[in-house]
Amino acid sequence: MSPAAPLSALPQSAALRSFAAQWKSRDADSLAALRQEAMQRFLKLGLPTTHDETWRYTDLRSLAARSFVDAPRAAADGIPADASLPLLGDSLRAATLHMVNGHPTLPPAGGSVEGMEVRSLREVAGLDPATLLRFLTPLSDADQQRWGLLNTALFVDGLYLKITGQVQAPLVILHVASGDGADNIAYPRVIIEAAAGSSATIIEHHVAQGEHTPLIDSSTHLALRQGAQLEHYRVYSTGAAATHVDSLNIHQDKDSRCRQFTVVLGGGLVRTALEAHLDQPGASLDSNSLLVGHADRHVDCVNIVTHGAPDTRSNQTARAIAGDSSRVIFNSKVIVNAGAAHAQSQQSCRGLLLSPSAEIDTRPQLEIHADEVKCAHGATTGRLDPDMLFYMLSRGLDRDTAQSLLVYAFLADVLTGMSVVPARAAIENALIAQLPDSQTLRKFR
Repeated sequence: MSPAAPLSALPQSAALRSFAAQWKSRDADSLAALRQEAMQRFLKLGLPTTHDETWRYTDLRSLAARSFVDAPRAAADGIPADASLPLLGDSLRAATLHMVNGHPTLPPAGGSVEGMEVRSLREVAGLDPATLLRFLTPLSDADQQRWGLLNTALFVDGLYLKITGQVQAPLVILHVASGDGADNIAYPRVIIEAAAGSSATIIEHHVAQGEHTPLIDSSTHLALRQGAQLEHYRVYSTGAAATHVDSLNIHQDKDSRCRQFTVVLGGGLVRTALEAHLDQPGASLDSNSLLVGHADRHVDCVNIVTHGAPDTRSNQTARAIAGDSSRVIFNSKVIVNAGAAHAQSQQSCRGLLLSPSAEIDTRPQLEIHADEVKCAHGATTGRLDPDMLFYMLSRGLDRDTAQSLLVYAFLADVLTGMSVVPARAAIENALIAQLPDSQTLRKFR
């Protein structure tokens, strides 16, 4: 790319030098000025470290020593039929859109899917850049947005969905990560705009294919206009070698309602960030996180919700399970701005340790600048309740069965809120397969 002004001097980190090289190789487009600003900010700030507030539990030094190149535009062997969980079951009305390393395959017949307009971001950038810029600005230097800056600078394509009506059948966006070398990187980008009064269910499902899995730096933006209702899922089920950094930004207008589910079932290092802005009165957000630590997996989930208007409501529910030598982090914060009277928020995180070498860290926070609000938070981490276990044993159940039932009940707060029954069943099956006594658990589904 030919920027209008030179970039900052290249830093010493191999990763940052490779990102700068990617930037220089990009063709200029209508977003060039914004991309340059994003890249300059990223190079100045550098990769986040454990000294940054929202990264204190996750060390990225191993990434800093690597030199990254763009992942291929397509998977080497196409997309296998068994690449994903059967989140839609056998529904004939539901649809699936494919993205390979951030490059979408658009539907035929004018780019519409049951009440949605579907376009590629490359097309929108070429024909209507002002629309795209509305969702990409303003840029932020906040440490939780650091990888989002890199995505803004370097994404090549992506999906823009505009929900225009009452969409009954869910839509799956299948993100396939497939590399042709050990140091590939991909930048998937999705923008979803729900028009006033519209409703839909969107499931983003991240999987991997092939011997090499790229480092994934993905970003999704949800914009809910007045009275819109959106149920959104992001499900991670990549392999143990995968590293995934994902950012989700939500902006809600008056009386809009968003139900969001973050489900981590795979990956080696998975970092998810959710930043929600309840911008107008009546906006409501229910955020649900199911975080599963298995083997030596590292899961870091950061949620920041800002109440920017009166009479807004947020509810965060997280359930974390850690077994073997895994580590799971849930770091949540609610900010109530001045003038956001009568805001209501609730944060609840419960962690269940299944192994003496596993670790769960929780950090709920409140920052309140308004009066007449109702805000609460709570976090607990421990092993199975011995009193409940004793009670079930006293009723004649064997220990394995009793433990399995308690683990299953622990997950119910998140799982029962999913309205897409096939998705819930598929997630349950994948989850149970990673837990002790999986055969016993299956009997109680």
